[in-house]
Amino acid sequence: MAQGETLSESLEDYLEAIYRLILAKNAARVKDIAAALKVRYPSVTVAVGALEKKGLISHERYGGITLTKTGYAEAVRITERHRLLKAFFSQVLGCQEGIADETACRVEHALPAPVFARLAQFVKYLYVSHEDPEEWIRSFTRFVREGDGVGKGSGAIDRYFDGTGLELEGETHDD
Repeated sequence: MAQGETLSESLEDYLEAIYRLILAKNAARVKDIAAALKVRYPSVTVAVGALEKKGLISHERYGGITLTKTGYAEAVRITERHRLLKAFFSQVLGCQEGIADETACRVEHALPAPVFARLAQFVKYLYVSHEDPEEWIRSFTRFVREGDGVGKGSGAIDRYFDGTGLELEGETHDD
């Protein structure tokens, strides 16, 4: 894959599935990829051809699929993004596991590298700071459960931003 070239969301999903299958089964085959992604064989064949053309995988016709060195590095990068996002959505924000996984899959493709890097820093900070991360998460969970003011009248969310410099221009919500 040429430097600076990016993969489509679909090809990232295929590469991630291949990586996960190799980890789980020591091999990736067209039928297993199709099952994992819930797609048909012809779709897998097209994607495998595109990934092979980009130098990310090797595939012997009717045989197994292996990752190249570049493909392995890209698959790890994609998988790590997914894992961190899923953990953030489920463990920090308290979203249900299925929703966290589905959302991570969608967001991992669209999140710019600098934003992802900052999110990764935040998650690391949360777990290495001197504050108890478990207590911080329990406190946030209580905040959500008890109501955070969202939906308690128009402008409720805007009040959170008063005095931060992030409020809408010309608006304040003095009570």
